[in-house]
Amino acid sequence: MGLSTAAADEQNAAQQLFTKKCASCHTVGGGNRVGPDLKGLMERRQIDWVRRFIKDPATMLDRDPTAKQLLAEYKNVRMPVLGLTSAQVDEVIQLIAGCDSGDCNFGPDLDPIIEATAYDYEWGRDLYLGTESLENGAPPCMSCHSVAGAGGLVPGGRLAKDLTFVFARLGAAGLDAALRSPAFPLMKDIFAEHPLTEDEIWALRAFLYDVNRKLREAQASNVILLVAVPGVLLVLLILQLIWRRRLRGVRAPLVANGRTS
Repeated sequence: MGLSTAAADEQNAAQQLFTKKCASCHTVGGGNRVGPDLKGLMERRQIDWVRRFIKDPATMLDRDPTAKQLLAEYKNVRMPVLGLTSAQVDEVIQLIAGCDSGDCNFGPDLDPIIEATAYDYEWGRDLYLGTESLENGAPPCMSCHSVAGAGGLVPGGRLAKDLTFVFARLGAAGLDAALRSPAFPLMKDIFAEHPLTEDEIWALRAFLYDVNRKLREAQASNVILLVAVPGVLLVLLILQLIWRRRLRGVRAPLVANGRTS
């Protein structure tokens, strides 16, 4: 039996709230991102603890031992204060609890990033560097972030995390969610008033995927080179030792014959 219209509307509203406020850092059944996977959360934590954490993460992270342990596990990335009402907190909790019986996907259906073209990579790079302005007036990403190999006159900002391997850290869905609705305080305030367009989100995802892919390939090549060069030198050394012994074996009779002649 399906949900009533009112119940379906409530669930859709809760899903939209989760997508906007939570999905950039969390999944429910999709694995860890910046923060832990929330599936089974109600089995791991008491509901009052969950309610207090979502409502006021700053206080919990400063005072609660369990929250401090989670902070250490997830590289000291602090959950921001989301500004949710008590009713909204309960909506999110009910939504998470309802996923215990199966996986939930609250994100949009994403086009596979491998379909991106060289044009998409270049456009995303231009948006990142600011050589092409973002449509709604947000500052370029490099104002706060750096990306290895992105080019430009300056390496990038240091106010926020390096994004070189952000695609590997967050995955396609996590990166998409972070671009749509940044959870981090400074970005949240800026992009609430100057959101990215769908096309800009796609291009930036493509650019960050391309950077991640190229640098991983370069690292793999460097590892192969580091292994191969010593290996070749070792083989040459062994061959030299073998040939030296063979030459001695030939040379010794020749020298002996020379002395007796």
